Amino acid sequence: MGMSLPHFGRYGRVRRWGRQLNQVYKWLNYEAGLTNVRAYHDRMYLESTNYCNLGCIMCPTGLKTIKRPKGHMDFGLFTSIVDEMAGHVKSTTLHIWGESLMHPRIIDMIAYCHEKGLRSEISTNATLLSEAKAQAILDAGLDVIYLCLDGVNKETYEAIRRNATFERTRANILNFVALKQARRQKSPQVNIQIIKMKPTAPEVDTFVREWQQVPGIDRINVKPFDSWAEQIDQVSELRQEDVKLPKRYPCPNLWFHVHIYWDGSLVMCDRDFDGLYNLGNVKDGVMKAWNGALMQELRRRHVHNDYNGVSPCDTCSEWAWWKPTPFSSQGNRPIEAGAPLEVSSQ
Repeated sequence: MGMSLPHFGRYGRVRRWGRQLNQVYKWLNYEAGLTNVRAYHDRMYLESTNYCNLGCIMCPTGLKTIKRPKGHMDFGLFTSIVDEMAGHVKSTTLHIWGESLMHPRIIDMIAYCHEKGLRSEISTNATLLSEAKAQAILDAGLDVIYLCLDGVNKETYEAIRRNATFERTRANILNFVALKQARRQKSPQVNIQIIKMKPTAPEVDTFVREWQQVPGIDRINVKPFDSWAEQIDQVSELRQEDVKLPKRYPCPNLWFHVHIYWDGSLVMCDRDFDGLYNLGNVKDGVMKAWNGALMQELRRRHVHNDYNGVSPCDTCSEWAWWKPTPFSSQGNRPIEAGAPLEVSSQ
């Protein structure tokens, strides 16, 4: 049995030191191929909801491929997860397979993370980002927001983000940025994002140039195309370039990140979008499920390069997006920096 790391408090140097110690310890576990991992994951993905108001062509939710029941995460379950993990993990994202702003208590969720000293992030299609919602987000203490706008014109954007209107979404984004600037707030970090795929690839350079001129945008995120493990032909056809993979290594997600769906189900990652590979439920504790027998067996199979019958790992290429180091476990690391904005491929 591995060593358990203690709770490192709420703020300050002790917490930062504890998290860095956890990072090194976790990397050692990963490099050694240990399956019984006592180090805490450092990034937590919580599916606040799997409802969405759009029909995006690159998304299993938008294509209605996902068969899981729809729902919003219960606020009591959410607070129990945050209470358990806030002293250990570096950050949490409050979205997986839905539009986070559709959760009726998403503002309360953001505020609760802020109260507990847990860095929080959301990604939104920005169609519901009204002025009232924008003000509430700024009040709640969100740390990072990804504002998704796939295209530089109406034709491209609306062909991808079905049921959305280019002019309205763009106006919502500009209004959010203006409100933040008027309040002279440092947070949240504002990331404008475009996914690089066949329909958008010709527009990426223009997208970057245009948004570099907008005051208040902190980062331009050119996100690599995600095939969702090649499970949906309609999505795979959007890939703009061939994949060149290194020699396979165990997926870092199983040691470094945790994905929890709205009902508390623990999954290997978001590519198991229907939760078919059952890893348990976190209602009895996140770490209990995270290091349970089912998760340990999945890690063992990755260590031994045994993916036969392990879907979606057996068809996945996104495992190669990143590889941890003793001091960093950031996935999809930025590959180029623009001045004054950071332009990344995350």
